[in-house]
Amino acid sequence: MTRLTNYKFWRESLLAVFMFLFAVSMSGQVVLSADAPKVVATGETFRIVYSVNAEPDSFNPPKISGLQVLAGPTSSTMSSTQIINGKRTETFQVSYTYILQAGQEGKYTIPPASVVVDGKTYNSGSLVVEAVKASGQTSADDSGQKTGAVSNDDIFLSLTVSKNKVVVGEQLVATLKLYTRVPVTGFEDVRFPSFNGFWSQEIETPSNIEFVRENVNGNIYEAALLRRYMLLPQQSGKLIIDGAEMMCQVRIRTGSDVPRSIFDDFFDSYQTIRKRVYAKPVTIVSDPLPKGAPLSFNGAVGSFSVSARVTRDSVDANEALSFLIDVKGTGNLNLIEAPKPEIPSAFELYDTKITDNSTQGISGTKSFEFPLIARAPGVYTIPPVIFSYYDISKNSYEELSTEAIVVKVGNANSNQSQNPGQGVSLGVNRQAVRSISDDIRYIYSSLPSLAKGNLFFFGSVVYFGLLVMIFVLFLAIERYLSHRIERNRDIAGVRNRKAVKIAKAKLKRAGILLKEGNYSAFYMELHKALLGYISDKLNLELSDISRDKISGLLYSRNIDNGIVEELLYLLDQCEYARYAPNPGGEGMDNNFSRAIDLISSLEL
Repeated sequence: MTRLTNYKFWRESLLAVFMFLFAVSMSGQVVLSADAPKVVATGETFRIVYSVNAEPDSFNPPKISGLQVLAGPTSSTMSSTQIINGKRTETFQVSYTYILQAGQEGKYTIPPASVVVDGKTYNSGSLVVEAVKASGQTSADDSGQKTGAVSNDDIFLSLTVSKNKVVVGEQLVATLKLYTRVPVTGFEDVRFPSFNGFWSQEIETPSNIEFVRENVNGNIYEAALLRRYMLLPQQSGKLIIDGAEMMCQVRIRTGSDVPRSIFDDFFDSYQTIRKRVYAKPVTIVSDPLPKGAPLSFNGAVGSFSVSARVTRDSVDANEALSFLIDVKGTGNLNLIEAPKPEIPSAFELYDTKITDNSTQGISGTKSFEFPLIARAPGVYTIPPVIFSYYDISKNSYEELSTEAIVVKVGNANSNQSQNPGQGVSLGVNRQAVRSISDDIRYIYSSLPSLAKGNLFFFGSVVYFGLLVMIFVLFLAIERYLSHRIERNRDIAGVRNRKAVKIAKAKLKRAGILLKEGNYSAFYMELHKALLGYISDKLNLELSDISRDKISGLLYSRNIDNGIVEELLYLLDQCEYARYAPNPGGEGMDNNFSRAIDLISSLEL
């Protein structure tokens, strides 16, 4: 016991020292970063900033050509110290800033800069800055310079896809962005696109909206990524991705456009107007997969490789092992079904375990584990596993095969093979023959006194009564289980019955977030509770849910108009809350109570 304790102590001590040295080495790593806008206008001044997290011995500036250097490099130093829960953290940064100007249109490449720290040289990455012709329009950074109404060219939504023509099962990426040249102060009534006919997954959902400059048809816009989706078409034909829309709060200056003096800037007034912006629907042409698919094809589309192995190639009878199949590559990995290997009859096969190690379901490895138990000794061969997929780059079906695997099964271990129900001898209580009084017993001549002996349980009234009770109980249980199986086969009914239970659990979590005052997390959990309840109640997949479909199905079930409007209002409030700051007040309490009342009303 003492040795084990000492071993654990030294193991934990060495692990702590290793982690400390690793943290020190990472914190001492020198990094030189470079930052510059991607798009600028001709004649506009902009900055390039090089930052290093150590005190450099020297700074080697980049060779800038084609751009006019107005100032720089100007150096600045920043250091800070934080102590949180007794842990001290220090940061140090030295920055070098250039002020540049582009005189002509075009793309300018700025080569890397470098610094020398403790005799070692560290390089930054190169930068590419695109200069476009100045259009006279102001960007969203020039707050308040826009007057009058806001046009559709000043702010708009854009829904773009990586491909417009695919085959069934081929992935594509849809990106929703907001472009603006006017200051945006908030959002509301956000309606994201719906993807009917697609399997969809959000692959990028920024928690904070960040604007970066982009060039759109020669004009500079501030662009913000709202959502990025990975899509897999599930049917052929022309599939339409519904557009998106949102209400933007735009800040404009209210004043005259006539020439004014510089002193008038002190008396400017501003107002916030609401501007609804739209993203147009996008049409995707989804071609069916060509005919002639192999029998082993199960819908895999992309580029893959397959391998098979066993955890043990030599076992005893009644011992367990696993047969594993790994599918690796790029494509619709998340939709690939488990292959069907041919397992010899000497093995018992159990439920398949699936492990998905892919990145967002697109690329990586998906493993299928088949647990087996060997029942009879011998040498067995697991035949090759055939896996087929449609290769997009080759426009043809490809068929792959694994190697055959040999498994040796020995005789059962004596401890395993012994059956507790066998080999148990029925012993006889033997004793020596002993003399009773005399060697010869005389015949008993008197009449015997007979007494009623014990009745046997077998064949008695109680015995037959128990048989009848067991038979009746069997019929009752069989009927109950049959009824339960029929109920469970009704998937829509099961989801409908469990809808309230699941919604209550999610509302409980939302109630905890409400007490904590966590605004964004509360509305996100409330949104999940409402959508999950409607999905289970109406037997809809989350990817198929839209405002029109929800209202249409509820109206078809004679649900009161007020309840339907209340549901749509709460869903809009939850979407808006993800992009708007906390307004305070009792709005969270009211919406939580209204959600509970709404679910109660729908259950009546």
